[in-house]
Amino acid sequence: MTSYEPPEQSTRGQLIDAATVLVLIFATLFVTTYFVQDTSAAASDAAANRPVAAMPVNDTERAQYQQLIASGTTDLATVNAAVDATKNNQDKYEIDVLALLGTAALLAVYLGFVYRTSFKEYREVIEERFGPSDREDRS
Repeated sequence: MTSYEPPEQSTRGQLIDAATVLVLIFATLFVTTYFVQDTSAAASDAAANRPVAAMPVNDTERAQYQQLIASGTTDLATVNAAVDATKNNQDKYEIDVLALLGTAALLAVYLGFVYRTSFKEYREVIEERFGPSDREDRS
């Protein structure tokens, strides 16, 4: 058996791969930021006009928020957004069981593929380095 020679990738191919990865990363970050900013902006606009006295917090928190606003550390819109983000909601952590099972199944298939491919490549490397195994010689 001849020794394995891995294929060489051209400079052009490497540049295309790098550009593709950069475009995918940029698209993922941009889309995520766009959607998160869009939904949080609408929520903060509605709550930005609520004064500290009308917030659903206790007196100690109200006084601390007022001090933060007075010192210029934060603004009213940010305080309103923080209070809204931490309020107790029954549906805050809603889990879609079908999506969870689908994700688990997809992960299991992917890990099975990776294991199978890695094991095959591992055997090829061992065979190249040390020759065929005794089991293969007997057959």
